[in-house]
Amino acid sequence: MLFPAYGLSMFGDASKIASVLTPPHHMNGNIKDMIMPVMATDRPAAVLVGLITHQQSLHILMTRRAAHLATHPGQISFPGGKIETHDATPVDAALREAHEEVALQPDHVTILGSLSVLRSPAGFIVAPIVGMITADEGDEVKLTPDPAEVDDILLLPLDHMLDRQNYRRETHERDGVARQTWVIDHPAHYIWGLSAAIIVELSDRLQTLSQTGAG
Repeated sequence: MLFPAYGLSMFGDASKIASVLTPPHHMNGNIKDMIMPVMATDRPAAVLVGLITHQQSLHILMTRRAAHLATHPGQISFPGGKIETHDATPVDAALREAHEEVALQPDHVTILGSLSVLRSPAGFIVAPIVGMITADEGDEVKLTPDPAEVDDILLLPLDHMLDRQNYRRETHERDGVARQTWVIDHPAHYIWGLSAAIIVELSDRLQTLSQTGAG
């Protein structure tokens, strides 16, 4: 899949978006220290919340997980995974995972900041890393799904994903425990759980830009 990736609309420039995010260097420590209480079995992880200009408007890069995976098969998620010992920071982990899952080159991503660290019901402590996906003008960003992990690459319009009229709460049960979770209504995809919670927080933060103006 080839997508032109240059320029920026909606929010003026990338620095405006970065201004409402947590600076990325705040994630350089142990992210398990950023959430309480910490469980002994918690595993640190990172995901890339990638923004990309497609058809002259901003979109969010997401994936449909492969149907054969043992965990969360077929779910809509951000590229990401466990922080490995060789990952210097959560940013490095998010970029590595995005490269492995969709062949996104790390040098095509400008890191803007991060969102709040979240705990998943599966026992991961997840750092959402926000980045702008770009290429030199006239060039293209090439994305290719790894069939071992990804069934499809999705570019979802940011204006739809940030529209709070598309948000609702549902109850899901895991291990006998009922939990309230976010769901984002979309005509083609069921987006829920941790991925939806990340988008809701991104909407909360970017809403301040729409209130004050991007200029």
